[in-house]
Amino acid sequence: MNKILVYGAGGLGRGIIELIEAINHLKPQTWKIIGFVDDQATGEINGYPVWGTTRDLLEITEETSLVIALGNPMTKKNIYNKLKENPKIHYPNLIHPSVENSRFNTLGIGNVISKGVSMSTNITMNDFNLIHYNCTIGHDVSLGSYNSIFPLSSLSGYVSLQDEVEIGANSTVLPSVSIEKRARIGAGSVVTRNIIKNITVAGVPAKTLK
Repeated sequence: MNKILVYGAGGLGRGIIELIEAINHLKPQTWKIIGFVDDQATGEINGYPVWGTTRDLLEITEETSLVIALGNPMTKKNIYNKLKENPKIHYPNLIHPSVENSRFNTLGIGNVISKGVSMSTNITMNDFNLIHYNCTIGHDVSLGSYNSIFPLSSLSGYVSLQDEVEIGANSTVLPSVSIEKRARIGAGSVVTRNIIKNITVAGVPAKTLK
């Protein structure tokens, strides 16, 4: 049984605990949940202890898996850059048992794919992406790293996301659209054109916010 910690004791972290429990229900003893890592919280949350802090993680000497349960792309990236100094920490992909993942899809490390996600085929996904509840990822979609796609969003075929992109809940990205680094898509938007880096768009169709 592999030991696993969840970094972040907020709502996302609590939801990921339930994802891990769902995996264990289908395949018993896949994961031994040690608890949460959080620099602010203490005590017990949803039946699991707050095990320690970032500093404690850096001092781990046993092989341990960790899932980074943070929605903000830059925060997620910064945490990984701190923790990668410790070679004992590993970052598995966590995929809810309800998700059918094509053998032609390619995933890096540290990705979280939540309950109800629908994934097509020939998807390429690098590292530390969050695909949250009930999203749809079309065929030949390409994702970089540290992207967060929030519930009920849809990426159509041949969509490309670079790195650190946020897709707000219930958004739709039309086929073959490219979204560059650190762009943010407001909730409920429909993205019909390519989006350049470092801007926020929202609306139907999505337009740049000043």
